[in-house]
Amino acid sequence: METPAFLKPIQSYPGEIVQFIERIPGVDVAGDRETVLERLEPYHKAEVEALGWRWKDLRRAEQVHGTKVALVGDIGSNYPVEGVDGLICSGVSDCVLAIYVADCAAVWLYDKENCHRSLIHSGKAGTAGNIVSNTIKSMKKCLGVEPSNLIAVISPCIRPPHYEEDIPTAIKAQLIEAGVPEEQIHDSGLDTAEDTKRFYSYRMEKGQTGRMLALFGPDHATRTHAIIL
Repeated sequence: METPAFLKPIQSYPGEIVQFIERIPGVDVAGDRETVLERLEPYHKAEVEALGWRWKDLRRAEQVHGTKVALVGDIGSNYPVEGVDGLICSGVSDCVLAIYVADCAAVWLYDKENCHRSLIHSGKAGTAGNIVSNTIKSMKKCLGVEPSNLIAVISPCIRPPHYEEDIPTAIKAQLIEAGVPEEQIHDSGLDTAEDTKRFYSYRMEKGQTGRMLALFGPDHATRTHAIIL
């Protein structure tokens, strides 16, 4: 699968892979969230492996529409980290961050100086609670990241006129307030509710839908950097 153009601001850095797996044609998405994710897993797993990763390398958040974040590393599994909607990892970690979305925004944060990574699930509640700011503060506290060194990318998500709130505009404002330079913030500009042939949309499909998978991790084939923390 080709990397979407909106992810190129991070993908262009050597040693980094970012991906956004869109709708999988032909998969039945009627049913509860866990059932549908089980149906999608073989396709998602195949893409993860095609990128040079192992499925067990994934680190997932439980995604409770909250504002908590977790620092994750190489030890663990792809079982969700309970109670969090944001994930952070060191630039030396081999883990792969993973977030599911279907109208909510995934936000990639990349420290261009030290290669630290973060992936955030920011929907209506998470955006209202400013999970972006919480994540950036955690990146600074845990890894010494300076907000001015961050590159941010906002995924396809639901937008006006299909939704009463402008989630990506709010996220961009929060990123700027947190100290991320405006020129380093990249919004995909894509509306999940506008194109349900390409994306899953919880609102437009009345809850009977799948999930896109946002991914962020190291490129083992080209990675040459090493960071001493």
